Amino acid sequence: MLMRLITIPMSHYCEKARWGLIHADLEHVEDAHLQGLHYLAVRGLGSGGLVPVLMTADGPISDSSKILQWIDRRLPPSLKLYPAAHEDTVRRWEQDFDAQLGVETRRWIYFHWFQRSNREIVAISGQKTPAFQRLVGPALFPMARRVITRKFGISAENVRQGLPVIDQAFDRVEKQLSDGRPFLFGDQFTAADLCFACLAAPVLLPRQYGIRLPTLDEAPASARADIQRYSAHPAGKFALHLFEQHRQPATRTGS
Repeated sequence: MLMRLITIPMSHYCEKARWGLIHADLEHVEDAHLQGLHYLAVRGLGSGGLVPVLMTADGPISDSSKILQWIDRRLPPSLKLYPAAHEDTVRRWEQDFDAQLGVETRRWIYFHWFQRSNREIVAISGQKTPAFQRLVGPALFPMARRVITRKFGISAENVRQGLPVIDQAFDRVEKQLSDGRPFLFGDQFTAADLCFACLAAPVLLPRQYGIRLPTLDEAPASARADIQRYSAHPAGKFALHLFEQHRQPATRTGS
């Protein structure tokens, strides 16, 4: 059975699962959907309407961290994302990034990109999705925009309050790396490194992401100063380096 990863392609939590599968060299096909239309793909799978969901011979696995843990059980010690020596700490860092950094970078990117037209938004978020979704997406996106704004609290004030949370995550990573270690926990790439890079991606726009993200010049003008600041931060440079050196293209994608 070829595994199927159900995603919203621009989601940084979905990128976690994509990268984990690539890290483990596990063959899979990506089943990508626009925001809102993804509910049809995950209905009845026990994910509460959330993605990513990995369809395996063992059944569906939802939640990016649970997917990484499932992958990790199939890896040799040298490739473990949760190596025994640091397993508990790696899990704690991942949980913190998921609950804080990822929430705020998601709010940040929606706020700035919602200043663009529905057609421009779908051109980015519709990559890898079925053609009919890209066709109807601009007409349906006003409703999706309202739902997303309400669900994730997208507002200028919330984004302003969230920036210090992003700053704290970046500063924490910088401090951890200050002794010159190549990864957050020594010499081995772990789920903490992968998670930080993925959840920081909205404010960095790495070229090696699972879809083509806009360049700095293509980003909304209101977002550019933040992107430049975070890209110049030592932790931002670390995340971009991880994408360049450790994020390889998927072996197979599709719908």
